[in-house]
Amino acid sequence: MIFKEYQKKVSNNIREYFIKASELKTALANIPNVEIDWVHNSFTTVGLETVPDSPRNGLGEHYPRFCIKMPTGGGKTLLAVDTIRQYQELFAKRKTGLVVWVVPSDIIYTQTIESLRDKSHPYRQMLDQASGGHTVIVEKGQELRVEDVEENLVVLMLMIQSVSRKTNKASLKVFSDSGAYGSFFPEDSRFDLHKALLEKIPNLDTFHKEMSLMPQVKTSLGNVVRLTNPLIIIDEIHKVFSETSRQTINNLNPAMVVGLSATPKPDMNILVSVTGQELKDEEMIKLDMNIKTPTQVDDWQTMIKDMKDLRDSLEETAKEYLSDTGEYIRPISLIQVERTGNDQRGKNFVHSEDVKEYLIDIGIPAEQIAIKSSSKNDIENIDLLSKDSEIRWIITKDALKEGWDCPFAYLLGIIPNVNSNTGVTQLVGRILRQPFGRKTKIQELDESYVFFTKGKTIKILSQIERGFKDEGLGDLVGGNSSNIVTEGRKIKTVKIKREIKEKYNESLYLPIWLIDEGNKKFREFNYSIDIKPLLNFENLDAKRIVENIVPALSNQKLSRALIKVDLENGKFLDREEKEFLKRTFDFDISYLTRRLNNVIENAFQSRNIAEKYFQILKDKIEEDKLSQYNGFIVSEIVRIFQESKTKQESEIFKNLVDTKKLILALSDNGFGFRIPETDTINEPRYNNTFNYYLYDDFDISSLNGLEADVAQLLENQEKILWWVRNKASKGWYAIQGWQQNKVRPDFIVARKNENGKLDLMYVIESKGKHLVGNEDTDYKQTVFEFMNNYAVEQLQDSLIKVKRENAYYFELVEENKYENQIRTTLNRSFE
Repeated sequence: MIFKEYQKKVSNNIREYFIKASELKTALANIPNVEIDWVHNSFTTVGLETVPDSPRNGLGEHYPRFCIKMPTGGGKTLLAVDTIRQYQELFAKRKTGLVVWVVPSDIIYTQTIESLRDKSHPYRQMLDQASGGHTVIVEKGQELRVEDVEENLVVLMLMIQSVSRKTNKASLKVFSDSGAYGSFFPEDSRFDLHKALLEKIPNLDTFHKEMSLMPQVKTSLGNVVRLTNPLIIIDEIHKVFSETSRQTINNLNPAMVVGLSATPKPDMNILVSVTGQELKDEEMIKLDMNIKTPTQVDDWQTMIKDMKDLRDSLEETAKEYLSDTGEYIRPISLIQVERTGNDQRGKNFVHSEDVKEYLIDIGIPAEQIAIKSSSKNDIENIDLLSKDSEIRWIITKDALKEGWDCPFAYLLGIIPNVNSNTGVTQLVGRILRQPFGRKTKIQELDESYVFFTKGKTIKILSQIERGFKDEGLGDLVGGNSSNIVTEGRKIKTVKIKREIKEKYNESLYLPIWLIDEGNKKFREFNYSIDIKPLLNFENLDAKRIVENIVPALSNQKLSRALIKVDLENGKFLDREEKEFLKRTFDFDISYLTRRLNNVIENAFQSRNIAEKYFQILKDKIEEDKLSQYNGFIVSEIVRIFQESKTKQESEIFKNLVDTKKLILALSDNGFGFRIPETDTINEPRYNNTFNYYLYDDFDISSLNGLEADVAQLLENQEKILWWVRNKASKGWYAIQGWQQNKVRPDFIVARKNENGKLDLMYVIESKGKHLVGNEDTDYKQTVFEFMNNYAVEQLQDSLIKVKRENAYYFELVEENKYENQIRTTLNRSFE
């Protein structure tokens, strides 16, 4: 098998280490009455400046444990096999024995074991070279005899959970008693032999015979491993490098442990590293990466149609490539959805079944679609690289984030908002691997593609950069990352400062909108109860709406932005406009229905309206235009319905206020709001320098740029009593306005007067300058202005004892003038 240049480098470094380690072990073993750590010396001899990991096995003996840093898609399985071959030849110097091979996921387990059992596969042929043709591949639970290990090279395949030594079934089975390994141990009745074996290897697992209480060695797979002193290969070793996992591995009495990882831990002995640039130079990864920006925000159906066009085009190109070269490629699209659970559909999130149904609606056969989630696995036991496989679309939420590597995956479509979607960083790596480990020399088949529906373009670029780093390709994006890493940090519970609770308890309550049900009964205002049932869409003039759309069709430009991404030296390349492929399907009533249902939230009514508009459209618009401008027409209709909905929501809300049925009030009677008594934060990396923060500690690194600026400004104001950053999660302050989504402000501030008394509660929403003027920002601004013009009421019999001079003020502050706004408000009189 021909090695790539970087694979040759790894192989040569491992060869050098095995030779040096064998020489040192032999030489130092011949020095009587002296204990010298040959392991440490073996690493320094081959150039490791530091050796942070110095393990001892269960017998107290030093042994080597090192890591090969290998980016995802670099051929870790090939190098693992080569490591076994060289270990047998150069260090163990035998053709027999036991090798334990630990893999991180079901799919990698299946792929690896199939390759190793196939005698025609290069991996198996390399092992047969090492064993002289006597290779045996076994799994946990299979019978294993002493003769097998003495006469063959036995490779035992295990899942990574088996060596975690946590209380899970996988690990417990490895250490439990079994009749499959009886030949390694004395007969049950030979307590003398059991005792002798334990004197030789004291860390064997035992149990006591009930009557005699004589120690007896368990006939477990774990004990077999301890007896045979194996080489252990661990793929993604960083996942089992906790103190507990390392102790479990040590206790298996390995002769050596070789790990492979794209992201090694800092305290690992990294024998050799492969860079992303080395993979790129060898044409192992699909670059450029093409990021397709949304044609319309939050329109996942159009995104999928565009992905279908591109995927179909790629497959046509792949068929031509097959006829020219004989090499088969079937491009696969991955779709990340917001929900996959059986009970999570229909809750204003895009579900895997929603996407599957839509794919079928636009003409994709059901057998070409697979869902991969924790509860459903349509790709289980399927060879996706086989010509017999039909799979062309895989829908997931995060089940493919780790341990899945299919070189036929070309396109990634992201439905969740990329601004807060951390799963993107791992999914990026799923479309990077190049089929056959080399370029096809056809541009379309040598690149990868990312589509997204909502979020900032700069954020998706940042997520992609982080994704490259997580795949071990960090050198391709430079040394900087805009993301804050919080992995491994402990969670800390913080409390409201005692002085605030004792002296200013009233400052912890904030007003919310309440419905007056009469007879001194109140409840919290609820959009679904108080506004949604009153919305009416029957009065819209359908014919007039269609007539307004027709003149715009001739000027509609069907294109999207294309950003080329190579990430070399941390830079992005060119940006250009690409025209859409022409549609080949008719006007999509189902698509219009789905889009309308996002506004109306009544599927039956949405369908009726869609059919009504379709009949009018057929009479007004030529058939080819109706098909060609399908997306634009649907978007215009939905926009008009959304405008009607927004107007009605505001009118209904204001009518409730005018009739005194809706009031803004303080209450501590079960339906009011009080700031949470405690909060949870990541253990701070830095000392909290904020003296006026409401809680007794704060994670400063959790603030973004604008938030940090606002926080520092608040901290420096002399009238501040306390301030807190409000969270966008349940239990924190949220304002239900006339639209469905609640407004969740960024900061809450308590101001004191010259006498030290509370005199203002100040609620702040901060907005970056790029968000100023958009619909969401304008809505929040309007809600705040409305609240500022409405007097806060204090309900009798559930009164919060607040002085009359205590005012409330809600303000949206803009990035380019937040300082002036906040200073002005904090110095303003509200009498």
